[in-house]
Amino acid sequence: MPNPILVPHADKGQLALAGGSRIINVLSTAVAEQGLAHLSVTGGTMGIAVLANIAENPLRSTVDWSKVHFWWSDERFVTTEHEDRNEQQAKDALLEALDLPAENLHIIGASDVFETAEAAAGAYAHELARFAPHGEASPRFSLTLLGMGPDGHIASLFPGRTEILEAQQVTLAIQDSPKPPPTRVTLTLPVINFSERIWFLIAGSDKAEATARLLKASQLAETELTAEILQETPAAGARGMLETLVLATQDAISS
Repeated sequence: MPNPILVPHADKGQLALAGGSRIINVLSTAVAEQGLAHLSVTGGTMGIAVLANIAENPLRSTVDWSKVHFWWSDERFVTTEHEDRNEQQAKDALLEALDLPAENLHIIGASDVFETAEAAAGAYAHELARFAPHGEASPRFSLTLLGMGPDGHIASLFPGRTEILEAQQVTLAIQDSPKPPPTRVTLTLPVINFSERIWFLIAGSDKAEATARLLKASQLAETELTAEILQETPAAGARGMLETLVLATQDAISS
């Protein structure tokens, strides 16, 4: 897996515009070459801004969206259509404008559908397996988009906890998340990394310290990423099979 590469952007607007165009290009190419594309999307202000840009981007029509499957790297275990759900935010920003086949949306179960986050996590692992190549636990994502918190977390894999080190499970139920809401479902790091490309979408001066740690770790080989590094900055462990880009605004990389 190649080491992450920093791609600076002047501000959030430029990142949303450039990120949206980049995503359209990757999806168009993947559909043309492979017949379909698996895209793992993220929530957060920047992630949703990029999705909203795609909705307005004139290049959007170059993608056969009926061949694009949408997944989520994590989800808040709250009720369907709750404003905190990454799924609902993505629908509002982009998905409802695409007229997608229902089977192309692979949604992590809500709290009014499953009794527990553990049950929702198990169902999502089963859904991932349905689309997995032989011998794998999940589809190979054409592109995974990741936000990063000011603490360095990705998906719902937070610093100072053991979930980032999980190597056997496909999905996890997260209890007592340090960021509300406290109950969540997340992909594990090996599943996130089963991606041709991973792109971080990072904006804001509050991310500068964590971004500095991520970029420092990006200089290390994958085998040099110790448990201590991963537990301090979980984002350091995310690396695509072909490419990892850190798409960041200038204030997020200025310390």
